[in-house]
Amino acid sequence: MDIKATLSARLIEARENLGLTQNYMANALGIVRQTYAKFERGEILPDAEQLISMTKLLDKPLTFFYEDSDSDVRFALRADAPSLLSPSMKSHLIEKLKDIDSLEHAAQRVGANELPGSVHVADASEASLLLVEQKARSERSRLGIGENTCVGDIVSILESIDIRVIPFQLAPEEKSLLSGFSVFSEKYGAAIFVNNHSSLGVEHQIFSICHEYAHLLFHRKDYAGPGQNYKTRGIKTSPEEKVANHFAACFLVPSNALSLYHSKGDWVYPDSILRLKKIFRVSAACIISRLAQTKLIKANNSGMLWGYANKHGWKTCEPEPLTERLNYNNRLKEIARKAWSREAATESFIADLLDLDRKSMACLLEEWYESEGDK
Repeated sequence: MDIKATLSARLIEARENLGLTQNYMANALGIVRQTYAKFERGEILPDAEQLISMTKLLDKPLTFFYEDSDSDVRFALRADAPSLLSPSMKSHLIEKLKDIDSLEHAAQRVGANELPGSVHVADASEASLLLVEQKARSERSRLGIGENTCVGDIVSILESIDIRVIPFQLAPEEKSLLSGFSVFSEKYGAAIFVNNHSSLGVEHQIFSICHEYAHLLFHRKDYAGPGQNYKTRGIKTSPEEKVANHFAACFLVPSNALSLYHSKGDWVYPDSILRLKKIFRVSAACIISRLAQTKLIKANNSGMLWGYANKHGWKTCEPEPLTERLNYNNRLKEIARKAWSREAATESFIADLLDLDRKSMACLLEEWYESEGDK
């Protein structure tokens, strides 16, 4: 990597985004404009003191100026159209991951990266799906959930093992949807980006998070870039997607827990599906599928339920959807506060990461100042 060229491009990008002139930068750094212009042309490098001053002037972490955005960061997408992830959005989200990493270092809150070793499963044979189900059980145990209970706050559970869960918003297009994607880097660890657009229900977001976690477990070695087109729905669904879908369903609705709420062979009516979906925090379609997969209901009961679901549009419009939103930024707020209290991160940098406007950031700071005074 050409450090001068990278620094040059980053300086221009950050300065122009803030609407600053070269004269302003030069005056703030205590140098002449011609010298600063050489930084932006990649002719010379600033010294350490000048570089630190630039981070404050441009409100960027030090790593922004010399690291390659795509270096050692690998992607996997859950999308029928990978092109939905535009280059600008991809760049923005990678930078957000790196900024979070910088904030963690500033707060001295660097995770242990507890992601288990990748167990590659590429086909969706019966034997492979049995292995996937076993992995779902072992992961529940490893994460302290157990087999006989429902998954609670999935965001907090995954972030407790330092897998960042980062929301973004992208409106679905006709017949195309980007539910989420996952990122893995030896340097930055793992992250799951989930689309929390208002048109996508909480059940959909929860399933997408677990789906992407499955990709991290089973397909991490295949992560290369967003170019591969995985078919996510229909009879031509790719094996990788079937594996991830099966893991998510088994992880969220384990057979043991489901059997506690329904006895094998008993007839299930639509109102029971609505009750179960609220308990397990998944879609009605997921509950019907799991009841059939675990053989807790017979084929004719399954057929009746699917007929009812299709007739009432359950696949496109979730019945009695969850209203309690996922808390995406709890961990990030905690880390931001630690960095702020150590004076290791600026308020504007924190506001940017938390997507807070000035008023909201002012309220958050007031809370922090008050609690600091209570110590």
